[in-house]
Amino acid sequence: MLDCFQLSTIKVKGSNYLMRQKVLKTTNSILGFSLVEVILATAIFTIMAVSGVTVILHSFSVNKLGEEESNAHLYAQEGIEAVRSIKNRAWGNLTAGTYGLATTGNQWNFLGTSDTKLKYTRAVIISSVNRDGLGNIVDSGGTIDPDTMKVTTNVNWDFSEARTGNNISLVTYLSNFRKAIATGGPIMMAYSKTTSTPFYRTWNGSAWSAEASAQTVGGNINYVVLKSSRTRNEAILGTLDANDNIYVQVWNGTSWGTPTLIGTGLAAYRGFDIEYEKSGDRAMIVYLPNSTSTDPAYRVWDGVSWSSATTITTPPTTGVVRWVELAQNPGSTSNEIAMIMLDANVDVYGMVWNGSSWGDMGTAAVWDATAAIATEKVIDVAYEQTSGRAMFIWGDSVATDQYYRIWNGSTLTSATLLDISTSGGVANWIELVSRPSSNELMYGVLDGGSDLNTRKWSGSAWDTVTQHPEHTAGAENNSSMVFDLVWETHSSNPGKAWLLWGNGSAISKKQWTTGAPTPWGSATTLTGSDDTSFIRLKADPSSGAIFAGIYESAASVTDDIWESRLTGGGTTWSAENTIWGGPISAEPVYFRVDIATQ
Repeated sequence: MLDCFQLSTIKVKGSNYLMRQKVLKTTNSILGFSLVEVILATAIFTIMAVSGVTVILHSFSVNKLGEEESNAHLYAQEGIEAVRSIKNRAWGNLTAGTYGLATTGNQWNFLGTSDTKLKYTRAVIISSVNRDGLGNIVDSGGTIDPDTMKVTTNVNWDFSEARTGNNISLVTYLSNFRKAIATGGPIMMAYSKTTSTPFYRTWNGSAWSAEASAQTVGGNINYVVLKSSRTRNEAILGTLDANDNIYVQVWNGTSWGTPTLIGTGLAAYRGFDIEYEKSGDRAMIVYLPNSTSTDPAYRVWDGVSWSSATTITTPPTTGVVRWVELAQNPGSTSNEIAMIMLDANVDVYGMVWNGSSWGDMGTAAVWDATAAIATEKVIDVAYEQTSGRAMFIWGDSVATDQYYRIWNGSTLTSATLLDISTSGGVANWIELVSRPSSNELMYGVLDGGSDLNTRKWSGSAWDTVTQHPEHTAGAENNSSMVFDLVWETHSSNPGKAWLLWGNGSAISKKQWTTGAPTPWGSATTLTGSDDTSFIRLKADPSSGAIFAGIYESAASVTDDIWESRLTGGGTTWSAENTIWGGPISAEPVYFRVDIATQ
């Protein structure tokens, strides 16, 4: 028994010993792990602390920079407003240069070339503004706009020793808004009763005035050209009479001035035209100076007087000038005028006026020596109203052919064929009209077979007979211009145009709608119309009204001059309003009616 008891005791002791050994080892392991954890925690804390401090310092720097940029922006904006204040006192205070700003007597004034506030240095740069032919501001080229200035405000400062050269720049454009806005010339109709006195009426927004007479000229009037000024209450009336005299007279808002004899042309052909420069608003007349001249001449009206006559010796044409067409470049800062001319030898040639002289656009040779006919107007020119490109077009001696060239301000394209297969003869009368705020043009041609056709230019190409079935194969006659075209200017009718023509018994009318499956609507008769030999259409860009001046044919019952109109964006033409009861002249009726709109 004893032996067994002792053995048991020893085993128990052994177990206690082992247990103590295990506890000791476990305690040592725990102590080892705790030390590692402390080291790791310390490292993590250090990293986080350093990162936190870095983030805090960076945030402080970013916030500080943002604060300084805000201050600089406010300082720059203050500069803009200060210049605006100086400009508002007098437009003449703004001249190109670099300036500082200071207040004197509670007013901002320019002082030196910069000014400083705390750590910020401000400089105001005033510079002139150039615009291209369409009125767009350009960095180079174009012409100076005297009523716009560019203002740039630069603010510079150093954020720190390591971060220098910080900058805020603001730009604005200031205009001379106090400049008086001119009302421009009247909406006016002028016409000939085949006497030596031209007559006229003015439009008051709802009706034509009573008839009044302008100044008497040298003989019975065959051709009338009427144009209104853009900036002055002024109109210019040009006439060519049966005695070959070309006269001009100026309307000053209340009366006509004494007629000026410009030249002695050819009574049967309109060897002159008048157009205003868009920017300078001077009037240009190009004309045949005498009945044997092969070179046209020009004179310029500046609002006060006519310049002396200057002969344009550039044209290489060899015949006496018979027809002249002018068109105004639509760019608000442009003085360009395009001209196309046709002589007795059926030579066609074109030129451009740049505000000071006529140029040949780099082409010295005759454009076409075989035009369709010399006795009728087979030339025209019109501008794309968005791009400011000019298109010159004329009829050729081949029955279906017309050619055109495009001037983009620096380059003239070669002559390109426009073939109208439905034409029944060579062109006799043509018209090219511009769609407002667009590069689209509408072309109309009456040929020797009394066929009337049209085409539309998209700005890059002509459409086809698919959109333009022939309007008639039997117009009133082909010895007079029995049709006209006009684009709508009313805001509710964008992309619409009208065609009116004498159809042999009355006046037919059609409306064009751009984008429609069948763009030309059906032909309908203008109420009250009779046989008609001449139509003049003009649209008022302000009100959208369209005016038709109508000179009837000798075959008509009433033999009179009358007018009809569209107003308010509608499609119903007004009833016949007799302007003169006749009797009108026999064929050809020439161009004895014209209408001027602003």
